Amino acid sequence: MKAIFAQKAIRVAALGYFVDLYDLVLYGAVRLESLRGIGITGEAAFHEGAKLLNLQMAGMVAGGFLFGILGDRMGRKSALFGSILLYSTATFLNAWVTDLPTYGALRFLAGCGLAGELGVAVTLANELLPATTRGMGSAWIATIGFFGAACSSMISSQLPWRTAYAIGGLLGFALLLARVRIFDPDLFLRAKQAGTHANWGSLRLLFGSPSRVLRLIPAILAGVPIWYVAGILSYFAPELGKALEIEGDVSAGTTIFCGYAGAMAGDIACGLLSQHWKSRKRAVLAFMLLGGALALGHPWMLRGAPPWLFYAVQGLIGFGNGYFATLVAWVSESFGTNLRVTATSVIANLIRASVIPLTMGFRTLIPSLGWVGASVAVGTACFGVGLWGTRKMEEGFNKDLNYLEQDAV
Repeated sequence: MKAIFAQKAIRVAALGYFVDLYDLVLYGAVRLESLRGIGITGEAAFHEGAKLLNLQMAGMVAGGFLFGILGDRMGRKSALFGSILLYSTATFLNAWVTDLPTYGALRFLAGCGLAGELGVAVTLANELLPATTRGMGSAWIATIGFFGAACSSMISSQLPWRTAYAIGGLLGFALLLARVRIFDPDLFLRAKQAGTHANWGSLRLLFGSPSRVLRLIPAILAGVPIWYVAGILSYFAPELGKALEIEGDVSAGTTIFCGYAGAMAGDIACGLLSQHWKSRKRAVLAFMLLGGALALGHPWMLRGAPPWLFYAVQGLIGFGNGYFATLVAWVSESFGTNLRVTATSVIANLIRASVIPLTMGFRTLIPSLGWVGASVAVGTACFGVGLWGTRKMEEGFNKDLNYLEQDAV
């Protein structure tokens, strides 16, 4: 019975990540079309589009704190319900925006809602599955999630941008019904009952200890390369394609589709590799090195290339970039039950929000280095800090998750 419940709960959690990535990819795919739809064109579309992306990611930081704390204090199920309700409402309303301020406010709220999905879903999987297989639970969640990214790319290429946003909101409302019959894991419920005097979801506990901060910072840095690829190489693919003199127009939607298709395969492979090697660290390092070599080397391979080759290489970069689920599972293994959702959600969304300084740095460097030079410079810094952070993290494979974080440090 427990195994059946675990499978069902993980499927429902995975569908949440499906909706999560549907929305994140959708904005990138319809960025130019939606901005034209509200009267923003030309050079302004790049700058205003970057601002909207940053607002979305700022919302994810706020939501990471909000739903992380809720997940530890009120329960994993409560956080999953609240996050998808906020996301669904905001994304559905995106279909009717007519001005930039409203668009920005709704992207912020949608980001806030989306923030709770991945951290809570992976924590749920980790607490339901035995140590020997929990890495595959997160890989399964990522696989279903990346289908959401692929679905978003296809829908955005076939339907008007307003319709695509409406579909995303309706998918979220449908997911609410599927979550009615899931429950919090026994591990969490037992810990909650036994640890009545523990600090649950405490930011003071999380950030007030040097040892815990030293667990936070490397984990955040390890994920920065993921959002260099997703937030720079994919979102601004049309502009980078022109700079590389690609023989034809490059579509952001198609680039994102190819990148996430590769990442879907990569996440499965990285999860399997971490199980085979019995090491999260070795698997993440292997994929990061592969992704870095491809991401930083592709400008020299693709100048003047046809669009199909550009898309194919983006798929390979996505494969190397497919270690996010394994990394988030590793983060979840690094903290006690009373801080697990808070830490995982905060770290996952601070990783996503790294796109804010990355896009700011990218825009600052373009006038002096050009589009390609700025991309390589930012990417080199990202993979450098990513490798350092990964090496500093402590291994989490086979770790017993039944423990609480204490005030004493």
